[in-house]
Amino acid sequence: DVIQAFLKIVDKRVETLIGIVENSLGDCIELGHTAKKNGADGLILYPPALSTPAGAALVEYFKTIAEAVDLPVMIQDNPRSTGVTMSEDMLIDAFHDIRQFHYIKVECPIPMRKMRSLIHKTNGQLKCYSGNGGIFAIDAFLSGASGIMPGVVMSGIFNIMTDHFNKKEIKEARDLFEKILPMTWYEDQSLEFYIACEKFLLKNMGVIACDTARKPCVILSDAEKDELLTLFERVKDYI
Repeated sequence: DVIQAFLKIVDKRVETLIGIVENSLGDCIELGHTAKKNGADGLILYPPALSTPAGAALVEYFKTIAEAVDLPVMIQDNPRSTGVTMSEDMLIDAFHDIRQFHYIKVECPIPMRKMRSLIHKTNGQLKCYSGNGGIFAIDAFLSGASGIMPGVVMSGIFNIMTDHFNKKEIKEARDLFEKILPMTWYEDQSLEFYIACEKFLLKNMGVIACDTARKPCVILSDAEKDELLTLFERVKDYI
């Protein structure tokens, strides 16, 4: 079981949220209970890909899972990959209606504008995280983000960047960010492309033995691999 193996390795050293990607309430709740039983600190919830509810019905969908499992939840607002647009009003309604709704990952168009508004309208109680591989990291921190959710390869450098921000060393954070931005932008061409890039680099680094992704998936061309490795060589000393 992937969830069990992951949580055992982490062993409570950091807070862990498990993404629940299923198309039925029953399956989501079952996976949520599995995550909770094995020590997860929370769940990441996505709109279902089939028979996707909207508005109040989507809020009720999230609420049903959150109440059944009773763990803190993060809602992922990423219309590019889910095909679902969540309005600010819907998310504010969800915040007031779902007791377990503590976090949101904001990956919509013009994400920082929405993030600043959500933080303001919830008095900072809804913790906003910036996704998109970290390409908006500087603006996100300045806008009040609670954290950044980059890919695995870049996670170490984003930790250093976060330390700079916590110490009010904004120039140092910007300098570091600008060094890695070309590679970060290159990976974020689509979610499937991002996954392919990350797995290819992790295999190249010796972290994993196989970079095969579940089909249907993006297969990197030789030209794309060459460009990715070129960009990686330019930043690897910072990782």
